[in-house]
Amino acid sequence: MAVAKPTSFTQAVTNFSDIFKTSQTAGVDNLSKTDQAAIKAAARAVRDFDSKDLSASAKQIIANITEATDAIDALNSQRKTVDIQNLRAQNLDADGATSLGLSGKEREAARGRLTTEQDTLRRLQDTLVNTAPKLEESLTRFGLSDVAAGVGQAPKTLGRIDTGLEALRGDRVFQTGNLLGRLGSQVTDDQILNDINTARKNEYKSLYDLGTAATTDLQSQVSQANQFLADLPPTDPRRADVQKTVDSLTSQLSEAQKDTLEAKNLFENYQPVSGEQATGAITQFRESLRLPEQRTLDQIREIDPQAFETIKGLGQQFQQLATTPLGPTTTQQTEDLRNTIEQEALNQLRLGSTIGEEERRGYEQSIRAAQTARGNIFGLGPAVQEASQIGAAGEQRKLARYGAAASFLGSGETTGAATARDLGLRNALEQSRLGAAQGFIAGGPTMYNLASQRLGSQQGMLNNYLAASQPQQTGGFQATPSAANPYAYVNPNAGFVGAQNAASIYNTLADYASSTYGAQVGAISRQQSGAQQFADIAGGVASLGKVAAPGGFFGAPSSGAFFR
Repeated sequence: MAVAKPTSFTQAVTNFSDIFKTSQTAGVDNLSKTDQAAIKAAARAVRDFDSKDLSASAKQIIANITEATDAIDALNSQRKTVDIQNLRAQNLDADGATSLGLSGKEREAARGRLTTEQDTLRRLQDTLVNTAPKLEESLTRFGLSDVAAGVGQAPKTLGRIDTGLEALRGDRVFQTGNLLGRLGSQVTDDQILNDINTARKNEYKSLYDLGTAATTDLQSQVSQANQFLADLPPTDPRRADVQKTVDSLTSQLSEAQKDTLEAKNLFENYQPVSGEQATGAITQFRESLRLPEQRTLDQIREIDPQAFETIKGLGQQFQQLATTPLGPTTTQQTEDLRNTIEQEALNQLRLGSTIGEEERRGYEQSIRAAQTARGNIFGLGPAVQEASQIGAAGEQRKLARYGAAASFLGSGETTGAATARDLGLRNALEQSRLGAAQGFIAGGPTMYNLASQRLGSQQGMLNNYLAASQPQQTGGFQATPSAANPYAYVNPNAGFVGAQNAASIYNTLADYASSTYGAQVGAISRQQSGAQQFADIAGGVASLGKVAAPGGFFGAPSSGAFFR
């Protein structure tokens, strides 16, 4: 039964299984010391592979093998004890020849001890017999997945490689993130093409690295699966499933090697996008740079083109209102008249008390006519009177001139007053225009506001959907019933109501017990007495004893060989 030293846990388990099945066929009573030593050696070879990395099934196999070998050792030891006790019951020493000189009572005690040891031997035989199916069951559960964790499972990166290559074949646009956060107007086509080519080449490199790792993993799995298949016996029923796994892994390995080679060639011989492909890639890239509000505006234009154009026109009008300079608030004729009046008033004010020649002649003629009428035409008197009256008239003219100038200054029609009034009017008009434009931008139907409102509405609908999909929380308990939250209600009178219900149930049971008690008493009085019943039962037992004699229920114990 000697075998070569195993090189794997599977070989060690297979060797022990073969030796153990041979011992089952021959019976432990017929095994030589050499055979038993071979069993222990095979078990020790299995335990040599024990480590923390073994699976639960492998550790269970080791535990069952240890239990079986321990049972064999215990059985052999007990068999020696029975042999020695058998000789002692015959008044012989362990050598089988020397007499012990035991008394009758001692020999009787030795025979009783022999019976006890024989019972122990039979129990050990049963224990050893029961280890066989346990070991066999653990062996059938030991499979390829117990050899190494993850064997038979395809690497998760396989799907990533396939989908990545498919996306690159379909001219999918990749981004490196260098242009992240920029607007379409802030980047050139050359920048976009450079970013796309860099990202595509990096993607090929990433897929090549993933494929290399997946290929290495699958090669290791195929090697482990083939080794496990080689270690299994030719007739082992597990070989069919293991072979299927090997075939599947081999197919996956071939596909992974093919994709890895394609990614490697595309990376090492990368050709930048150009022509129609470049044009389409730039278009896609610019589309990805568009803001959500811009896409929402396209939706609004699609939903109601007329409203979109109306809002666009309003925006242009408010822009023109806020940026167009104000025109003049007066006419040229009005300003010429104002300047003429202002200049004439200034000229009159400069004359002071001076009287014009015609006005002087009028005063002189009037004064002289009055003097002539009164006969005052001789001497200096008339001349002095004439001079005095003309001087007084000049002063009056001066005061009149000052009054006219002051009146003109107070009229508000001077050049300075008109300029200040025009400046205030212009400022007020400009503030009004800017305020109207600002109000339109802040809360009016601008393109941005409409896009933001639509985005907010869509986001609100999404949030409501997500909230509806989450489990509702009942919150804290409350003492008032609520239709909206019925499970949070706690009746403050629950204890009293429960006590009432318990009392009602107790009274119902009490009524039932009292109503049936009389019927039960009557039924008992009509039954046989306890002594009579016991007599009948005892008679039945006596008759069973007659049937069972002389061997009793179980008869004499049979010896039986191990593993029949």
